[in-house]
Amino acid sequence: MTLGMRIILYGIIGLLAGALCWPFTELILFYQASFPTLLLFSVVLGVAVGFFMGGSFGMSEGIISNSRNKLRSGGVAGAVIGSVGGTLGFIAGQGALLLVGTYFFNSAGGFRHFGIPVSRALGWAVFGLVVGVVEGIRSKSGPKVRNGIIGGFVGGLLGGLVVEYIRVLSPSSVYARLVGLCMLGLFIGVSYGLVERGMAKASLRLLSGRSKGSEFLLTQRRTMVGGVQSTDVTLAGYQSVADEHAEILRDGRDFTIVQGDRKKPLYVNDEKVERTVLHDGDVIRVGDAQFQFTRK
Repeated sequence: MTLGMRIILYGIIGLLAGALCWPFTELILFYQASFPTLLLFSVVLGVAVGFFMGGSFGMSEGIISNSRNKLRSGGVAGAVIGSVGGTLGFIAGQGALLLVGTYFFNSAGGFRHFGIPVSRALGWAVFGLVVGVVEGIRSKSGPKVRNGIIGGFVGGLLGGLVVEYIRVLSPSSVYARLVGLCMLGLFIGVSYGLVERGMAKASLRLLSGRSKGSEFLLTQRRTMVGGVQSTDVTLAGYQSVADEHAEILRDGRDFTIVQGDRKKPLYVNDEKVERTVLHDGDVIRVGDAQFQFTRK
């Protein structure tokens, strides 16, 4: 999968996540009067949105890499973390409404048209931030957590503004809320993808085989390449690839590739190596798979 398609896929996952959240949010809104407090209502609504949207985004890496293990673990982690994020986001939105909305927009019209949407958008930004760090937490990757914080916050803020202004324009429209949730997911997904690509220092592009043209961002300090689904770059279907064939280590702007299995050779520019520093344009051969290393 190319880097551009990766961003598009994040956006599509976000759209579908928003659509998945919608019927459950409508059900909770229908019974809103049954909740004894606004806080409890906000928590339940936040958990519902976070569970489905977080779970959907958590599965994105498994979908991209066609890995059932990452799909399952990411979905579970995303649902749990997303539920927490939904709760924090909705509570943050209510807090911002009291602190920001009433302080800066104290006129009746200003509060309705600016204070409420802006305050609640800050809550959505907190929600987006938490959802964005799901993959980083699952993979224990600091750089991915950073990407999720930036991309999730920006996407949540922009998407949250869309959600809230749709609510201002169509306060009682059921389908307007559907559009708003879908736009929220879209903005979070695309924003995360753009930040991920922008922050990456290098990438690998497959030059051969059934996955030719696929690109892999080297965002982590340690990237494992191999034939099993637990690796970061999984080469399913390629011949002569060890379970953990090679490891790429990042130290600042330098990338070093290390042979992972002594029985399986590793080649860089057709030279057999055990450990070497990579340079822009180097061709790496792992089994019958060939990559080109590119600096960003």
